[in-house]
Amino acid sequence: MVVSPEFGRVDPIGDVIDEAMDLTVRHLADRTGLSGSAAMLLNRLVHEGPTRLTTLACLEGISQPAMTQMIQRLERQGLVERGSDPDDGRAAVVALAADGRLKLGERKVIRRSRLAELLDTLSSEDEFSLSLAAQVALPILRRLNENATSAASQADSSDTYHPDQGSTFEHVPGRN
Repeated sequence: MVVSPEFGRVDPIGDVIDEAMDLTVRHLADRTGLSGSAAMLLNRLVHEGPTRLTTLACLEGISQPAMTQMIQRLERQGLVERGSDPDDGRAAVVALAADGRLKLGERKVIRRSRLAELLDTLSSEDEFSLSLAAQVALPILRRLNENATSAASQADSSDTYHPDQGSTFEHVPGRN
């Protein structure tokens, strides 16, 4: 496998993101009552607002029937609400319910509590260094996330056919 010279500038950043993701998934995340894929879907709804079910399936990389099943489970738990698209009554739009927002908040509290316990294992100098690095990195990571979301929205609105996904992305009016 040939590695691009550009990875030299990307590797340190990628390593930090990979390590943070590994720490979160393996040690900080609450695994009770909500699968990782369901939690990611709820998180998407927090950031992107009500979204067509078909669009969610495309964005999450799963089939529409699999997404329908997940939405039905989350609906039974009171975490999402499903309604009709005002522009096309045949299409379902999924929104985060109040209990879904509460569930995500509870999971965040658990992650922060577990992180506090882990931070206690570091020296004060290491914790201070990590805190400084986080203060510098956070606004930049948010900007990267916004840029990625914007690029995805542009791809959604272009209705480009993606053969590996088997369908077109649908534009959702009013979606961020």
